[in-house]
Amino acid sequence: MKRHGTDVSSVFDLLGHNENDLTGSLAFALSRSESLYEALIQRVWPDTDAGVSGADVALALEVADHDGRTDLEIRVKDALLIVEAKRDWELPGTEQLRRYAKRVTESSGIGALITLSQASPQLASSQLPAGIDGVPVHHLPWRHVMDDITAIRRSCRGQERLWLEEFRTYLQGVIRLRRVEDSWTYCIVLNNEMPDDGGKYTFLEYVTKANCYFHPVGISGWPQEPPNFLAFRWSGAVQRIHRVKHAEVLPTLLHRWPKLRKSPGTMRPHMVYDLGPRLPPFEPIPNGAPYRANRLWVLLDQLQTAGTLKAAHDASRALRDGVD
Repeated sequence: MKRHGTDVSSVFDLLGHNENDLTGSLAFALSRSESLYEALIQRVWPDTDAGVSGADVALALEVADHDGRTDLEIRVKDALLIVEAKRDWELPGTEQLRRYAKRVTESSGIGALITLSQASPQLASSQLPAGIDGVPVHHLPWRHVMDDITAIRRSCRGQERLWLEEFRTYLQGVIRLRRVEDSWTYCIVLNNEMPDDGGKYTFLEYVTKANCYFHPVGISGWPQEPPNFLAFRWSGAVQRIHRVKHAEVLPTLLHRWPKLRKSPGTMRPHMVYDLGPRLPPFEPIPNGAPYRANRLWVLLDQLQTAGTLKAAHDASRALRDGVD
């Protein structure tokens, strides 16, 4: 089944895939699974002695007042938990959270602020305070929600298990961001310079020796969603193509390579890729045009079969425009 050309793999796909859709789906799943709610509370508020009985829990979406509209509010007896969700690696700003902290303190003074996104705990801890105006701030990666569903669904039965399966299928499609079959390949130029003149490897050697790559996030047109494939070129040709095995956003490059020099270039968030084995062809693919340092998107099959990068890029654009 498709909707607007997109596969509908679960009932939640009928909502959509933006941040409000994600939050609404989470709220519905929590309302249908006390086990999922209990797991979420243990992750983000482990010291609470609040009960988890359905009679004690109230969920509310998009609650608005003069300080703004929250994504999701969870009331447990006298406590208020406010959830702010993002789809990708973004995190809410401190001022936005401060407005929501005020709502917690004015309500009962008991509760927490919960941020939900793709960001790792390390990235979140580097950019979010531990608390605001006495209200604790906890970060929950979407990946951990999926881990909890996987852990608890085996012991669930009936309608609860059905909804957990539906929500898990939905999250697998949304959180992946790029479908496995997406063959758009990001083509990047490498050089023999070192990141801010420090470290063990040059940019080229990180790929050829360490089998990894990295780039800043959120600036200069660098992608915020990891591609499935990366192609690297130097000496006037595409020299290597790799599938991305793993990608994550780290607060700084020093989280992965602590011996790098601290500088504005290394101390900002980076997307870090672990690369799979090389893909054919294993012979260089000439540029065929003076692309210089341009970063290009090209379809994998076109890159693997065309005689030059230019031919592959032109054919990829023609196919894209023909489809669109």
